[in-house]
Amino acid sequence: MKQARAIIASPQKITNRRGKTFKNDELLILILYLVRINPTHGYEIIKSIENYSMGVYSPSSGVIYPNLTHLEELGYAKTQVAEGARKKFLITATGIDYLDENEQAVERVLVKLKALVLEKHPVKNLEIHYAIENLKISVRSKMRNENITREETDKIAQAIHEATVKINTI
Repeated sequence: MKQARAIIASPQKITNRRGKTFKNDELLILILYLVRINPTHGYEIIKSIENYSMGVYSPSSGVIYPNLTHLEELGYAKTQVAEGARKKFLITATGIDYLDENEQAVERVLVKLKALVLEKHPVKNLEIHYAIENLKISVRSKMRNENITREETDKIAQAIHEATVKINTI
């Protein structure tokens, strides 16, 4: 799986804000991208989008769940029953191929999301902001990995600790 990388959004204003925030194909790509990073439940996808957008955009369950079903119908995602009746969504090989083939579209959606955030919450140090966001995505993905070993967990915690110490000495 490719590592998530920083997406730098130019400080452009989003125009035409009277319609939907994202077109349906853009939302499908965003949801699939998030499922690729972190196989999860529908509600957690809503929360991930809300957190990633710093509260600027929070899709409703009436938007997310039909799109998750559509991704399943397309063969891009599959479900696994976990925690009672809750469905955990996972990306399929076909979904990975689709994202890889549409990498520019993925970047456009992420840039659009970042532009929405910058419009509402200007950030002085974009490089640091995006580095933190990417770190959070990576760490959350590792934390939810059911197959992570104790040794890997210790290495991740140590890397975070070392980064904290190094940043504090700058």
